[in-house]
Amino acid sequence: MEHDNEPTLRDLIALFRRGLVTALVAAAVVALATFLVSRALPSSFEARATLVASAQDPNQRDFGVTLVTAPTLDVATYQAAIRSRQVLAEALREVSSTTPTSRSVDDLADVLTLRADDARTSSVIRVLVRDENPARASVLANAIAQAAVRWDGQRATRSLETIIASLEAQIAAIDAELAAAIDDVPVEGLTRNRAELQLQLSSARALRTAAVGRLEMLEEAEPPRDSVAPRPVRNAALAGLLAVFLSYGLLLLRDALDTRVRGAEDLARITDLPVLAEFPKVSTGRRGLPLEAASYLRTSVAFATNENHPKVIQVTSAGASHGKSSVSIALAESFARQHFRTLLIDADLRKPVMGREYCLDVVQHPSLPDALADVENAIPTRVLIADDVELDLIPSYEAAPNPTELLANRFRLLLDRMRPHYDVIVIDSAPVLPVADALTIAPHTTGVVFAVSVPDADRRQVTNAVALLRRMGVRVLGTVATNLPVNARSGGAAGYGYGYGYGYGYGYGQSEGPASGAPAGGGVTGRDDARYGRQPAAGTTAD
Repeated sequence: MEHDNEPTLRDLIALFRRGLVTALVAAAVVALATFLVSRALPSSFEARATLVASAQDPNQRDFGVTLVTAPTLDVATYQAAIRSRQVLAEALREVSSTTPTSRSVDDLADVLTLRADDARTSSVIRVLVRDENPARASVLANAIAQAAVRWDGQRATRSLETIIASLEAQIAAIDAELAAAIDDVPVEGLTRNRAELQLQLSSARALRTAAVGRLEMLEEAEPPRDSVAPRPVRNAALAGLLAVFLSYGLLLLRDALDTRVRGAEDLARITDLPVLAEFPKVSTGRRGLPLEAASYLRTSVAFATNENHPKVIQVTSAGASHGKSSVSIALAESFARQHFRTLLIDADLRKPVMGREYCLDVVQHPSLPDALADVENAIPTRVLIADDVELDLIPSYEAAPNPTELLANRFRLLLDRMRPHYDVIVIDSAPVLPVADALTIAPHTTGVVFAVSVPDADRRQVTNAVALLRRMGVRVLGTVATNLPVNARSGGAAGYGYGYGYGYGYGYGQSEGPASGAPAGGGVTGRDDARYGRQPAAGTTAD
């Protein structure tokens, strides 16, 4: 079953609660700062002049008048023309009666806003100008609108001006010829041509007088009474809202960049596996885990493998230092306390710890490589873990050469040799991702328990390791969260195995009561490590 990475409503609620305080503080600080800054800014007033651009030619034929109109333009072209330096410079000349500088034209463009409502027959263009002085704002808005009207009217007369200039030049040339003519030379033709040209010139000048543009002033701007900026309350509200979004955005970015497993609930979500138990972080140099949490782990494993006998349980992890050896010891000893015939095998031939953990002598107690070399005569070592509670152990003392080949060739034979004599066999194997040892053992087991050091685990490594086991058809019973901070308890027990949310009620070495679903036998007293000869090696880590 593939894990679904889509966020659920529960995830969104958890995210909202986790970032709520930070978002509220950021929103309050940013809103207050924005309010104070906005209130200190000078007031700004906006004046509005309105123009109408007609798309139809005026009809004056009933009066016997022919009008020359400017060519039709779309609204976007009118807006570009009004923003042009030519129109803005003319508007400034009208206001100040001086030649405007390039900087003043740019400043006027910065405070100018155009809004247009386009229609089929006509369009409305609003010229809005902002200024700290309301009277100056209205003057500038009207000057720009009037300059735009004049510019549009000049478009209508531009071709007529060319024609008039040409006619005037021709008449002047004829006048020069007439002045230079000799008395006996006929000039009737020149006089007739000049009269025709003069008539054309008079008509062109009349048309120029009647030429009209398509822009006209609809409403002049008046000095505004209320300022449009700044608006401290609105600005503060928008800034506060933006701060909230940015806060949650940064929180999401941090979560995306942080690939660590953030708790038992997160572990269950990314692996789609039940959390069988939770173990707190133990002090450096010891591997003993709380008996109550170990009892929940044992009960969870027993329930998941109820139909299997004997139970062959492999404990592994994605990488080193996830506490798999500590989990293996806790699980095996918990089964032994419930009077299951239990065998613990240290199959981590890369970094073995069981021989040192139980203070065994390498000469007196055969190791796993010895047992693999002579399967028929392999005899586990029996260790006493509490009053009348014994555990069988096949330890390893040092790294072995070619461990993968050794396990692949002989480990199944050793398991077949041991199965009839035990109810439970717990195997501590090497991590999944660095080497193939665990994958060699896994197909011969009832199920795999996957240990994850929650504060240190990379979720990509965890999901890759679990997916690798699943692709091989291995049954993964669930995960065990290790190295949890003592005060970082999970929020609920439902849906994550018997151990979810528990494991912190009993101290080390205290008595373990009978667990629900475990075989009858009652509770047993705790283990005295010094009495039974088991001393943790100094400086070891919970692997």
